[in-house]
Amino acid sequence: MTRSPKNKKRNTKAVSSLFDSIPHELVSEVLSRVASSSIKDIFNAKLSCKMLNEIAEDMYVYQRVSLDEVPIIPWKPISQEQETFLNTCLQSENPESLYRQAVLDYFNKANLESTCMHLQKAVKNGHTGALYVTCIVLLFSGNEELKQQGIKLLGNMKKTNGLKRRLRICRNNLNSILKMIWVKNPVLLEPPVCCTTRDQHHRKSRWSEVEEDVTCEACVADQEINLLSGRYNFV
Repeated sequence: MTRSPKNKKRNTKAVSSLFDSIPHELVSEVLSRVASSSIKDIFNAKLSCKMLNEIAEDMYVYQRVSLDEVPIIPWKPISQEQETFLNTCLQSENPESLYRQAVLDYFNKANLESTCMHLQKAVKNGHTGALYVTCIVLLFSGNEELKQQGIKLLGNMKKTNGLKRRLRICRNNLNSILKMIWVKNPVLLEPPVCCTTRDQHHRKSRWSEVEEDVTCEACVADQEINLLSGRYNFV
């Protein structure tokens, strides 16, 4: 038995009235949690109701939307709608969007100013991968003072239990991106040496690709540079 047009109209008004009674901020919070879980679910929610579609356009929702299912480098040209979505994520300071842009800016475009701007915002929003890339940028800066900051920052990440567990994931995620793009930044052609002590502590003649526990922060940085560049040839 099909519903009559009058019943459909009545049901639509009832649903609209229901949403009108719920605070906008609460609906926005619910949608942001949906978005952080699945990009497909948030798109389905936008299609289900005009009001949800409007509220889902809040910057807060875009800031929390998950980009796990969105390829970093699309294999085919994206539509205008997809481009608008990605630009809105970036403008809304979505942490993952900021991180991806920073990686492209630094490794592919060698745009340090844009890299630092996006990294700073991503780190502020709690993106651990952006914190890791910040260490790499500082280590390859060519400035001794900045390199020492990078050594210290990376050392602190290694010493912090929660961040230490995430460090390998951050490195692997970065390596995955680098395999998909042209790495053109010329500063990467000459990896820096961080530990300059005579005995190089217990550093071997060449770091292996197996992560080791070391106590010297400078050696930790040298090891990290090797683990990164050893899996990818900067060209």
